[in-house]
Amino acid sequence: MIILDRILLGITGLVLVVLAGLLLSTILGGTVLIDWLQSSRVIFDGSIVALILAILAVYIVVLVSRSEKRFIVYPRELGEIRISTACVESLIVEAAEQIPGLEQVRASFTDVVSPKVKLRVTVYPDHNLSELSEELQETVRDYVQRTVGVVIQEIEVFVDGIAKNAAETDRPLDELV
Repeated sequence: MIILDRILLGITGLVLVVLAGLLLSTILGGTVLIDWLQSSRVIFDGSIVALILAILAVYIVVLVSRSEKRFIVYPRELGEIRISTACVESLIVEAAEQIPGLEQVRASFTDVVSPKVKLRVTVYPDHNLSELSEELQETVRDYVQRTVGVVIQEIEVFVDGIAKNAAETDRPLDELV
């Protein structure tokens, strides 16, 4: 988060605290807010307050919707090396697609400090899920370590579904296993 983000979020928090305090004091019988709303300056002052609130609200929406790239960072002698997680995720998918029995693979990092990866897969029905998952974990770990230099600490495999393979659905179920 850049310094401008921190400053504007701090201002937003301060404005919200002031508004909450004014509202609370009005609820408890104070007349500061009511006197201000009944004064002749409310149009000018109110416009400024409304403009500030609108700008802060738009900024927060932009801040929330902005997707921040995540990187795996390697400190080296000559400086840091940053490899985007999207790059490593695409390498993981490429390596996983080489394993027979997988129809679809999606990869995402759940932690970049001590790298942890979540794999969501769709498999063909004629493969042992336990063995396929272990092979997938080992292949991905070795491939990423060899190509990127990252040692993945944990690889979670989620089997999301079984693929419909037209050539194999005609065979009896006991032949598929």
